[in-house]
Amino acid sequence: MVLDLPTGIGGAMAFLIGASVGSFVNVVAWRMPRDLSIVAPRSFCESCERTLPLWANIPILAYIGLRGRCVMCGGAIPFRHFLSEAGLAVTALFLFLSFPLPSAIARFAFCAALWIVAVIDYDWRLIPNLITWPGTIIGFLAASLLMPEIGWKNSVLGILMGGGVLYLTGYFYQLVRGQEGVGMGDVWLLAMVGGFIGWVGVFFTLFFGSMLGAIGGIAAAVTGAETPTPPADPANEPQQADVSILRTEVPFGPFLALAAGIFTLFQTQLTHWYLRG
Repeated sequence: MVLDLPTGIGGAMAFLIGASVGSFVNVVAWRMPRDLSIVAPRSFCESCERTLPLWANIPILAYIGLRGRCVMCGGAIPFRHFLSEAGLAVTALFLFLSFPLPSAIARFAFCAALWIVAVIDYDWRLIPNLITWPGTIIGFLAASLLMPEIGWKNSVLGILMGGGVLYLTGYFYQLVRGQEGVGMGDVWLLAMVGGFIGWVGVFFTLFFGSMLGAIGGIAAAVTGAETPTPPADPANEPQQADVSILRTEVPFGPFLALAAGIFTLFQTQLTHWYLRG
């Protein structure tokens, strides 16, 4: 039996939980590739590495109150921290208002995982299998038990197609060109996408993500914008992560994650538009 909350109270709770998860996502995305515990020590400044007071960890409000500066050393707090907290807060509220509660919870967990993947791939050019491997299994269970609009059959097809399409693409690319064309990190990311949102979501993610990636690549080339250089010694164990697709200067993972997130949020509208179009 699902708890029936008044819309206002439920929406406020969803917003607060989303903001808190956004704060935790920042911690995971920063510590995981550095092989640091995501539990201890407590949150600290990335510049001076001093432990932050509890009030400085209040999602959204602390960033605004501190004007994006560390209370200890005055160093700049990356804007992405605020963006993660506000973005996932709004995402949680939207999902609460748009889907049944079990489906909304599953979709929000998926969006949080996508956010982590996007940030890590942007910074380090790798997609952590520590997120995508369990994420694929969790996605199948969520689709089977919490998202009847997806269902287990659709989830299985999504996993097979999501991982299979990119894997075969990379296989034939290597066969023809004699070099690796697709990193296994992207393959497992698409498998997780398929597990949560099915085969239709996989094809939308591939198509729309490729469009976004092309636009991003062109924009970076035209403007001369540079993406961050990965740190010298990332936690790049084979069982944990792999390089991103085609070894491009602009990582592909964030665009796939963005496309998958868009489909997760607007699946109903996109499906109706496509069928009626």
